[in-house]
Amino acid sequence: MTKIAIDPKERVLTELFKRTVERHPNRVFLQFAARDLTYSQVHSLSNQVGNALVALGLESGSKLAIMVPNSEEFVLSWFGAAKVGVVYVPINTEYRGQILAYQLDKADVTHMVIDAQYLERLEAVLADVPKLRHVFVRGNNALRPMLGGRVSLTPFSRLLDAPAHEPAQRPGYTDPLAISFTSGTTGPSKGVLTTHCHVVTFALDWIRATGFPDGGSIYSPLPLFHAIAAWLGVVPTLLQGGRIALAERFSASAFWDEVRRYDAQLAHGIFSMVPILLKQPERADDALQPARVFYIAKRDPVFERRFNCHVVEVFGATETGIVTLAPPSDEAKIGSCGRPNNETFEVMIANERDEPVARGEVGEILVRPRQPYAMFGQYYRMPEATIEAFRNQWFHTGDAAREDEDGFYWFTDRVKDSIRRRGENISSYELESAVLQHPAILECAAVAIKSDIAEDDLKIAVVLRENMSLSAEELWKFCETHMPRFWVPRYIEFFDELPKTPNHKVRKFVLRGKESAGHLYDRNATGAHR
Repeated sequence: MTKIAIDPKERVLTELFKRTVERHPNRVFLQFAARDLTYSQVHSLSNQVGNALVALGLESGSKLAIMVPNSEEFVLSWFGAAKVGVVYVPINTEYRGQILAYQLDKADVTHMVIDAQYLERLEAVLADVPKLRHVFVRGNNALRPMLGGRVSLTPFSRLLDAPAHEPAQRPGYTDPLAISFTSGTTGPSKGVLTTHCHVVTFALDWIRATGFPDGGSIYSPLPLFHAIAAWLGVVPTLLQGGRIALAERFSASAFWDEVRRYDAQLAHGIFSMVPILLKQPERADDALQPARVFYIAKRDPVFERRFNCHVVEVFGATETGIVTLAPPSDEAKIGSCGRPNNETFEVMIANERDEPVARGEVGEILVRPRQPYAMFGQYYRMPEATIEAFRNQWFHTGDAAREDEDGFYWFTDRVKDSIRRRGENISSYELESAVLQHPAILECAAVAIKSDIAEDDLKIAVVLRENMSLSAEELWKFCETHMPRFWVPRYIEFFDELPKTPNHKVRKFVLRGKESAGHLYDRNATGAHR
């Protein structure tokens, strides 16, 4: 495995970036469809952004939200903020309505970088984001004060008018770098407050897990607002003095041609992309592509043979980093997420009393770091959730697994009531809250249903208010208007009443499945709304 030795106290993203700039100033670092940027260019431009933020009154600990597609503006905003101690808050570009307002307000965002195409969504929720004061707009838009002048709009390009000298600020390894929201399960989304040390450690462990080499190259069609493209793409690239090509979105038909175009040694993906890529028409040159590693998915021998590409699977989370990792060799067991990452963590599979279970038994994966700041320390402004997650001095992942006789972990299920769809984690609580905004709905429950390809399909079970009517078509249209596309359910099932326990909790296990106990509608069925 590839390994870099960096003392934990030196794991400061901005300082490590400067080291690479000094070694390889003219190497290409970032590649986009229309432009390549060298290390020195990114360094200079992000200095300008950082200095502009300081001139506008942002200081160490201030919060800058970023809601733009994969672009140089995203990276420059992130790096510029990091250089002056400003915490960046990546926002999913699909978000709108309640979830968008909640995350901006919860993270204490005062300044924001946003793409012009999302401005209407932001304006619709500004009354619920009272701390927001200044918005920098990427792209063309008629700029004007918003909400009676409380929020001012400025072209992003103005941030590049500041001097390019290095900012005077020097963040340390314990300083916060980001607030990255992870999906809520029994409550609202939680903002994971991460330090420089945590993000760099995450990247170093990923380099070991994938064998990513010095000067290596990555192709990523995944969004920068998620950890894979950002912390496991951009960060390991700069640590290794390599280059990363960032596509704005995933295209199954163009994926391998893009890998070839950028001569990428490693390709980013998610679990659901493997069956999608396998369904593409076979080509004579399928195996003639440069990427020898695909991260992340379950290992699939058919995929690996057809595309001559090894699939790497690990277990981890935004809060922790890489908890288990499999060696990139034949020693790895297909279907396992590897052995515990004992260099960084203590890992245990435990019962409901946080006691270790015997090998072969299923329990929850618990984690704690071997060094300070190697994983997150708190959910931002959620002390109760933080204490609950770290009870008995272990972080509770909410995921279940078993350990085999050789020490390999096998993921079995999610303990938490979350849903995984199209590479995104969805909070059933937040999805249900959005559906309940419809005036005809009395109560509802969101559940995952096993998909035909991978990850989950989504079903909403609904009870209507008395004397109210609502069709599945009308509810799908409501969902399309009021929530991200990946939240829109495939199945809608109408009930007179939801199945409940004696304590009045919804018996969600009864709802999971494609068999209908109520009146079930499938959005993918012939003639259904699409």
